[in-house]
Amino acid sequence: MKWFSKLFSESSDNSSGELNAFLGTGTRFTGHLHFEGSVRIDGNFQGNISSPGTLILGREAVVKGEIEVSSLNANGTIIGTVRASRHVHLHENAVVDGLLVTPALGMDDGAIINGTIEMNRVHLVTPPAEALEGQDLPYLPNSSARTALTMPTACCTEPAGDAAQAQNEDGG
Repeated sequence: MKWFSKLFSESSDNSSGELNAFLGTGTRFTGHLHFEGSVRIDGNFQGNISSPGTLILGREAVVKGEIEVSSLNANGTIIGTVRASRHVHLHENAVVDGLLVTPALGMDDGAIINGTIEMNRVHLVTPPAEALEGQDLPYLPNSSARTALTMPTACCTEPAGDAAQAQNEDGG
């Protein structure tokens, strides 16, 4: 069984290199998969996958559903939602259609994401309150104070053309 672990340890971030389960090319599975450690899928899976471990998707893998894992190492296709609490790495043949939520994302040339990426930092860096005092900063919902400091003030004002048009409509 040692050869089996070595075969997949290169594409995994599992420190022991052990693979707990493997769904090979040509397999089809529908349902809910929960596991500890690492699992590799090279076949078709439809349903929900949840784990505090690592999910590895081979080139032929097609997963439709929701994935919630610590780490994802993908070279196949995912259609649905991915939530990885630690990190995601998309290799050159990876395709993600849907929502991808992770604090860290790595992508090789050729990887494709069609959808939305949310990257939530664990520790947000905000400037001290005294650095913000006396500054006229625009309010930007869902952004950090650091982003607000770098945004030009013109971004949040009404365009001149709209103001002029409103005056003409009012007869002014």
